[in-house]
Amino acid sequence: MAISRIFLAVMLWAAVAQAAGRPDYSHTIGDARTWSSLADRPATSLNARTEVVKFVLDLEDDRKLWFVNTTRYPVHYEFVRAHVPRSSLEVRDHERFNRVQYRDAKRRFEMGSVVHYLDSDQWTLELIGGDTLAGDRIVRLFETVRGAMWIGDRMKFHPMSPLQESNIAPVRDQLPLVTAEQVFGGMRYQALTPGRAFGYLRFVEGALDPATVRADQVLVLRQLPDEIPVSAAVISRELQAPLGHIAILCATRGTPNMALRDAFDDAALRALDGKLVQLDVGVQDYTLRAASSADAEREWKKRRPSRPQVPPMDVGETRLRDVRELRLADARFAGAKAAQLGEVMHIGTLDTPGGFVIPLSYYRAHLAKSRAAAELPAKLLDAAFTSDNAARAQWLEQVRSSIQRQPVDPALVAAVRARIATMAPKSRWILRSSTNAEDLAGFTGAGLYRSLRVKAQADEAAIAATIAEVWASVWLQGAFEERSWYRIDHDAVGMAILVQPFVDGAVANGVAITANPFTETRPGWFVNAQSLGGSVTGAAGDEVPEQHLIYTYSGYFETELLSRSSRLGGAELLNEADLRALDSTLRQLHEHFMRRWQQRANAVDVEFLIAGGDRHVVVLQARPYQVRYGKGQRIDDFIR
Repeated sequence: MAISRIFLAVMLWAAVAQAAGRPDYSHTIGDARTWSSLADRPATSLNARTEVVKFVLDLEDDRKLWFVNTTRYPVHYEFVRAHVPRSSLEVRDHERFNRVQYRDAKRRFEMGSVVHYLDSDQWTLELIGGDTLAGDRIVRLFETVRGAMWIGDRMKFHPMSPLQESNIAPVRDQLPLVTAEQVFGGMRYQALTPGRAFGYLRFVEGALDPATVRADQVLVLRQLPDEIPVSAAVISRELQAPLGHIAILCATRGTPNMALRDAFDDAALRALDGKLVQLDVGVQDYTLRAASSADAEREWKKRRPSRPQVPPMDVGETRLRDVRELRLADARFAGAKAAQLGEVMHIGTLDTPGGFVIPLSYYRAHLAKSRAAAELPAKLLDAAFTSDNAARAQWLEQVRSSIQRQPVDPALVAAVRARIATMAPKSRWILRSSTNAEDLAGFTGAGLYRSLRVKAQADEAAIAATIAEVWASVWLQGAFEERSWYRIDHDAVGMAILVQPFVDGAVANGVAITANPFTETRPGWFVNAQSLGGSVTGAAGDEVPEQHLIYTYSGYFETELLSRSSRLGGAELLNEADLRALDSTLRQLHEHFMRRWQQRANAVDVEFLIAGGDRHVVVLQARPYQVRYGKGQRIDDFIR
């Protein structure tokens, strides 16, 4: 049924294109008008504001070149089957066609795309990341395609994977090149979470004060914050790390999120400052216009959960439990972060830092002794409190201060210090928040709570202060506001602490999701990594991580390079062995957790390190993630 609907949609697009007089193909592109008649703006593009024309070079027909109507034929195979003479043998089987025509040296066809990046006005020739074409053949193909187009020397070759970078190494001086980071750096518009939002447009000139954010605001940010409360939408002046905390929070909330480099100089945006607007964030572009109150009210009502949510909590466990002992169900006393890491350790072949858990019963006892939140029930009934962000910020600061002033149970501190001394006394440690109200399917809470470091051989006073500060982060305003929006019962929240030794010898840190967030029809893993000293998850302005897609649909190890780390000046951070190790790790995590989460998530969000002389993968965290795919995607739209 789904394939029939997609087939009908493709046929409709073809009919519309044909009615407009657009040809199926051309053997040359002699002007911009011919380009426009063939080009598509894909609904699943990795980069916004792109136009794409696919091409097919027939090596058995005197190197005849076909530029394809890419809206009508989004897949090379379909075009070859429909138009290339004497191709019946090659197109008898789609899977075999892909295997031979993109990977076999004796292939009949050489195929790829010409891409026009509109923001930077860059023209590139691109092959799919797994194409094995040799460097000398790439040079000849490039010269053939360039010679058939009116843009001439403006076109450059864009290697899409480390494999292609290696293949062209002997002929680099014969190819004009554009790198992945140059393509990424030329972006003016970046779509992170497509969707529609209604809200009051607000320009934030300096650092964002969470106490001033409302759920009915479309925020235009000059600088990226470390965290952001629930808002209607986000427009950032700086490009965002696609798997950073802000991007993850917006994605899991379904909050439209985009970057626009000249947002603060855009007269059209400035004209709507303070006004109620409708923002549509699309894969290729965005629209912003004035909105009506009636439309906005309908949209706001749909966004928020209708019923209160009470996370399960068990205060009976008081032992410091080894992470190895934990399973998913133990989140009720160990918090989701610790329980999910324990589940990872039961897969058996994956490396983690290990550690132990301070169960949430100690937090609940400490909170009761401090009486820090004793006024909460009355506050939630106070209209002035619930409507005034500043009043909530002031009260929450008092709550955190009360928690940190209350002495931590000396017996607990002594037990934690003794456990650290037994396990790894010379290591630095990190105390990671692990509540029963984060890292859950439908509510990630990414970055809402605090994780803090403890020096090697820290004394009991330092350990006690760190424990209290982690506990106090339950009452950070961003966390409070997000729980309120999702109607999570604040009084049912418990903070356990995952105590872990630092991983020595790390050379890279990263985040991955076990899905391709750009298109459902080309499955894979999306990997972001950064060198030590940089952050993938935090706000880093225009700092760009290394980004890879590891495809899983073809039966071959196939990767696509989206960008190199801006911290390394174009140098490689993750090598092929690293990516293969990540592929194995992510596959195991995906298979394990999808069986357990079932319909509550369609991917795993993974934090990892590459560490040691052998560059092994260390899993720091695994939590549920839901990729929301947009409408209009086409079956088999997997060869760009």
